[in-house]
Amino acid sequence: MLFTNLVQANLKTRFLGKQIEYYTRLESTNSEAWELINVGCDDGTVIITDHQFLGRGRGGRDWASSPNKSLTFSIILSLKINSKFSNWISIISSLAIQKALNSFSTEVELKYPNDIMIGQKKLGGVLCETKVSKEKINHAVVGIGINVNEQNEDFDPSIQNTATSLQINSKKLYQKERVLAEILNQFETLIDQFPTNINSIKSSWEDACNHLNKIITFHNNNEIIKGTFKSLSNSGNAILEINGKEKEYFSGEII
Repeated sequence: MLFTNLVQANLKTRFLGKQIEYYTRLESTNSEAWELINVGCDDGTVIITDHQFLGRGRGGRDWASSPNKSLTFSIILSLKINSKFSNWISIISSLAIQKALNSFSTEVELKYPNDIMIGQKKLGGVLCETKVSKEKINHAVVGIGINVNEQNEDFDPSIQNTATSLQINSKKLYQKERVLAEILNQFETLIDQFPTNINSIKSSWEDACNHLNKIITFHNNNEIIKGTFKSLSNSGNAILEINGKEKEYFSGEII
């Protein structure tokens, strides 16, 4: 069980998390977020559940989470910014998580476009969905999943060699309410100044990236590409160097 009053007691935000919709069990926090948007809700509303059983990951994949041990939540944003900035929402979300977990003395790294890593193992991920009208983002839903208090046996055998949790890493239990509050605190600091702070976000994200200037394998649509990950573009896309030439990729992920 998660105590929303404890989350809010640790908030330093102006609008994020002022309204929290808490469910003991839910198919998908992102799906519930869109339902709330359709009926009307406050900017910065957070939807969280103890047990998400049909969570979605990037590329239509499932996101598995352990009941009562992980953080699975979504943030509703009413941004009203140009749709050309949409890729930055995932970047900001990942960076907010990295900064928040650093405050708990947990060194995490970022993997393009939306993975939260400890070493070579995945700690969490971000799924951003937007609705655009006349080249403006009307609403964005940021879905976040973080493995917090899982033991290795809590993971499906298929991912036990590739997944980790905060507890596995540090050998201690974490108060999920405090972790969630700090993510929201860091997120609002970044999103409040967006897009005027893009250069700062880009620099901080690249500092936390675990594959900058390294050769990576990149899945772009139906194409598998090998190249050196050089940086983020002004649109938040990946820039790869291939055969001495830099190219921007508007979609895709590292595999």
